Amino acid sequence: MLQPIAASRRPAVTASHRTGPLGRLARLILAIVFAVTLWSIVGPDGSARFRNAHILTEPSAWLLHTLMAVIYILLVGALAQALWGVPSVQRAQLIAAAVLGGSLGIAGLIGQFVYGAAWGFPLADLVWWFDVAMLAEQVVALILAMVLGMPGCEIGVWAELIARRRGTRSSTVDGLGCIVGLHLLDRWEMQRSTHR
Repeated sequence: MLQPIAASRRPAVTASHRTGPLGRLARLILAIVFAVTLWSIVGPDGSARFRNAHILTEPSAWLLHTLMAVIYILLVGALAQALWGVPSVQRAQLIAAAVLGGSLGIAGLIGQFVYGAAWGFPLADLVWWFDVAMLAEQVVALILAMVLGMPGCEIGVWAELIARRRGTRSSTVDGLGCIVGLHLLDRWEMQRSTHR
């Protein structure tokens, strides 16, 4: 099962380390990419655009849905670790995956039996709302991570804020949890600054 805190054998970027200019720039660029993607699916028609079955033939739509689902599972794992500790991560991720899959299945069944097609209302609307919520979360998380100079994966910013609220320290989220490799850029930038 996916675990957001997969520890690598290399030394992790410590919580006391803050991202450098390249790490912050990378987060800004990613925030812009997610914001543009969000803008492209939020239009005057809203979720109605997703109801057209033609969207099911677009690879970019499938990539978006898959990426948002993976980010959702990883985010739930990071939040579970911040709130209840490492032992809760896998259980929380399994529950999150089951809730997501169950919700999609139920929406598809309702669409099939009530409206005559699985894809359309309410399944397409549910997928649209899910994508919008996850894209918005990513934009906010990346901006917060950039402003705070938080190393590691952007999904870890919520765990960092929870830890700060509790007066504790959180561990950075890297490894498998950081799909785009921000932790690798942070590590490289930290090593460069220590060799100067």
